[in-house]
Amino acid sequence: MAAEEEKKLEKSVDELNQQRIDLEKEINNLNLTKIEKLESINDELENKIEWLDKERIRATKERDNLLRKVRHSKEKNWKNALKMVAILGVLDLVVIPAIITLLSIPLQWIFVSMGLVTFFGVMLIVNYMSGTSPFNTGEIRKAITVSFLTVYLAIVPMAYGMVIFPGGSSAMPIVNNLSWIMGAIIVLYFATRPLEQYIKTIYEKR
Repeated sequence: MAAEEEKKLEKSVDELNQQRIDLEKEINNLNLTKIEKLESINDELENKIEWLDKERIRATKERDNLLRKVRHSKEKNWKNALKMVAILGVLDLVVIPAIITLLSIPLQWIFVSMGLVTFFGVMLIVNYMSGTSPFNTGEIRKAITVSFLTVYLAIVPMAYGMVIFPGGSSAMPIVNNLSWIMGAIIVLYFATRPLEQYIKTIYEKR
């Protein structure tokens, strides 16, 4: 009986040892699987980090290129705007007076022509610089102000004898009326903008 029990015990010990060995193998296999998964995840993360670095570098280059284009575009816009202003000045100071003189048109039409050319010219220049497609009220307001100011500065010399008014009549009444109009335009020009901002602020709060 003792021999049989000893054999059973040895058999049980062997089975336990085998189970221990099997468990150790399973644990090792699990550890290897985990290590492989961790290495795979690590490789994926490294690839993602590398890809993100490349994307960051590409985005930085694109941003720098865009900023450079915007800067050059602004410089180009200013240069084109200065050219347009120069053309407008030539039209007002040279072309229109020359046409009026050559065609023997009454001198009064020089102010009408100057006002119209200046109005549309300034409106186009302001719209070009703002980059908006439709004309807004601010651009039209600027065009009206500049065109009236141009006509006003052109007709003021007549009131002081620098230019002879047709028919020998005095230009002072016209200058006085234009002075009142210019005053009203300047007041409205500087007053409407803050009023618009105030109304817009109240509307946004609601």
